[in-house]
Amino acid sequence: MRDFASTHFAERFLQDTPVDKVVDHFQEMKSESGGIDVALVLKPEMAGQANLLLRTRTGHHFVRIVAFEDGGRITDFFLLTATNPQGDISNDWPKEKIPQADIHTEIERHATFAASRDLFSGVVLVANGGQVLFHKAYGSGERSFESPNRPDTRFNLASMGKMFTGIAIGQLVAAGKLSFEDKLLAVLPDYPNSSVAAKITIHQLLTHTSGMGDALKREMREKKRNFRNTREYFPLFVNDPLWFEPGAGWGYSNAGYVVLGAVIEKISGQSYFDYVRDHIFVPAGMKDTDYFELDQVVPNLAVGYARFEDDILGIGPRRNNGVFLGYKGNSAGGGYSTAPDLLRFAQALREHRLPTPEMTDRITAGKVAAGDDGYGYGFWQWRRNQKDVRGNSGGGPNSGIDSNFQMFWDGTYTVIVLSNYDPPGGTNLACSITEFLSRQ
Repeated sequence: MRDFASTHFAERFLQDTPVDKVVDHFQEMKSESGGIDVALVLKPEMAGQANLLLRTRTGHHFVRIVAFEDGGRITDFFLLTATNPQGDISNDWPKEKIPQADIHTEIERHATFAASRDLFSGVVLVANGGQVLFHKAYGSGERSFESPNRPDTRFNLASMGKMFTGIAIGQLVAAGKLSFEDKLLAVLPDYPNSSVAAKITIHQLLTHTSGMGDALKREMREKKRNFRNTREYFPLFVNDPLWFEPGAGWGYSNAGYVVLGAVIEKISGQSYFDYVRDHIFVPAGMKDTDYFELDQVVPNLAVGYARFEDDILGIGPRRNNGVFLGYKGNSAGGGYSTAPDLLRFAQALREHRLPTPEMTDRITAGKVAAGDDGYGYGFWQWRRNQKDVRGNSGGGPNSGIDSNFQMFWDGTYTVIVLSNYDPPGGTNLACSITEFLSRQ
């Protein structure tokens, strides 16, 4: 196992996850599963990906493993919850155009199925322009008191918050206070690593092409420290080596978006939270959207339920995700919102009540290739049956968060799926609804 990990995993992966930890991971999988068999080879969702449905020999549980490679070496892999393929209707959508009145029935059929298999807990909202076609809640928002999710329950958005950061930067550019091509050092001359800041542009930070890595490290969560401004995160990553020279590659960077938060604070003179509230949430009418502290009492807020790292195959009971949350969100993500508020956000973008029309398109359009899709300034741009779809998602393995926001750029459909379970239940549901609607 050690030889396999050393030979087949990328150096970048092994910097964060040493060989011995990979071996421990393999041994835990072996112990918990009693061995595994490949049930199905699934279609990859993007280039450079392997996607397998596995079945454990002990208990005959199903689990999905996703692995990514670059240059012949594994750059990442993780396990996701899965379900018995027998009776699975998740891909059973009409392939032809159907009457508008039947769209509600199809979405409800699939959302109910996902919830019935305990793959999804949350809220689904689908609208055509300003008309809501489907809006329904599933599962529990707080299990201790058996409180159900409601259509207006607040969910953690995780990285969906990068959309707000991208818009904030675009607003400052439109106001003439900043340029996308500015070097970081020119904007933050006191950035603690001047040699890095001299090479990186605002555009590169926004598009994940700066070479910066992660900021959401274990020590941030373990200390539960209340970071009062984004600069206080800098010691977590400022001296980390770059993954690549700025502009020479693409690597998802939470650190880069934390730095963008510091840029917003420097130029605006406001805290990041005050800026996005005053310039995005209030103009869009997002009255139930904000960043909450971990010990704050917030009505109608969903608790996340996750399968933790000691349940490596994700077959044990879900547990409260509070232990993995930071004290408060930041400019890389972690705010809370509702499905109705996010529909208001979509309408505000379409009506150009946030940036100007030109800036709105510039922010949301893909700038760099990321797999088969494009990444812009806090937004993904996808193609679904020749339809231009833009938005973002948030959450990940062991997070208890799986949020998704997708807008058809022709002004028609908006798909919002917010979940307080780990991916991929919510993500799969959102993407399959979008794919289905792209044929309508």
